[in-house]
Amino acid sequence: MHQIFGRVVAAVLLLAVFAVMFAVSPAFSGQSALLSVKVGADVIVQDAGGVEGRRVGLVTHAAGTTSEGARTMDVLSAAEGLRLTALFAPEHGIEGTYDAGGRVPNSVSRGTPVFSLYGGAFRPTRQMLSRVDVLMVDLQDVGARPFTYASTMALVMRAAAAAGKQVIILDRPNPLGGLIVDGPVLEPQFRSFIGMYPIPYVHGMTMGELAMMYNRAFGINARLTVIPMQGWERKMVWADTGLPWANPSPGLIDRDISPYYAATGPLDGTNLWNGTSTDSRFRVVLAPWLDGQALAERLNRYNLPGVRFTPSAIPLPGTRNVWRGVRLHVTDPTVFRPTTTTIHILAEIRRMPGSKFTFRTPRRGPYLFDLVWGTKQVRLALRRGEPAPKIIAAWQPGLERFKKLRESFLLYE
Repeated sequence: MHQIFGRVVAAVLLLAVFAVMFAVSPAFSGQSALLSVKVGADVIVQDAGGVEGRRVGLVTHAAGTTSEGARTMDVLSAAEGLRLTALFAPEHGIEGTYDAGGRVPNSVSRGTPVFSLYGGAFRPTRQMLSRVDVLMVDLQDVGARPFTYASTMALVMRAAAAAGKQVIILDRPNPLGGLIVDGPVLEPQFRSFIGMYPIPYVHGMTMGELAMMYNRAFGINARLTVIPMQGWERKMVWADTGLPWANPSPGLIDRDISPYYAATGPLDGTNLWNGTSTDSRFRVVLAPWLDGQALAERLNRYNLPGVRFTPSAIPLPGTRNVWRGVRLHVTDPTVFRPTTTTIHILAEIRRMPGSKFTFRTPRRGPYLFDLVWGTKQVRLALRRGEPAPKIIAAWQPGLERFKKLRESFLLYE
């Protein structure tokens, strides 16, 4: 087994030196973060030991930043002792400007070649890797499985393992925090680029922790080093970190949006709308035929943790058609369960009088809804009209097995 923890221990000791005490006023939880959070990029700049003089390829984007908000690609390019010889761009591109699913071309940034990992190739080729000795990954995840950055990281690790290259993960916060684990575990037949490994919809892990799990539990076996954060605790959502927010994709436009994305992103593959392309993006669940007042009343009776619902109505962009439904108000993201909330919303909509709720039928292959959820069981249960508690109970055994698996890969308390 390749050693993973040697550099981690050294980095933790180094990070203790740079601890700075200060108070943060979170937007949601009312908690105070006593330590400023330093991300993995801060650490590698302070201590480039082990990579000095080696050719570095950096997998990153505009949301890969230091704790001061400087882009990691710029900081590493200027850092003494580091040789940044290649950049690798995930979905949305190195500047984060390409729409979801849009092909990202190869390019050049300040004289450094930028190889696309979301175009013709989804993993570095041997020709690309011939330019580098070590691969660093600094990608900002959103905390929900159907997001392609963790898959890009996994494919980079696989390519590096095959080529005998070292991989260094510069760890970053999970915007949803590290406590909530929610939703069904992905089943093998529904593997795709939005979900490659058997983890739940909300996994409660950082990219560094996921990398360690992927490497050891799922057989990648790369020469992996994780550079951990300093000052981050599992109870922290993004607002608790004091870090500046940079959009990891064009639609995730503020620091508080991640729990909403995790809750309404799973509507893909249905005839419901989550307000994308509007100021209400991901914060609403709408349809032309929905009674928002009745739905809000039904959902509020459940007293779901960390969320309340109010009626909402907004026009579909480019039309005069008003879609109606509910607006989510996440009152405490530290207890909010996105996937559990989504199931309650869908189950109530399915059971309402006059409901026209349906799934979009694929022309070929699996339902998009099933790919997003990682299972067909949720769709089938909703079609049968099963209540939310029964649907949620069905995924608990797999969730408990995952929780036990992840324990040995957690870097933070």
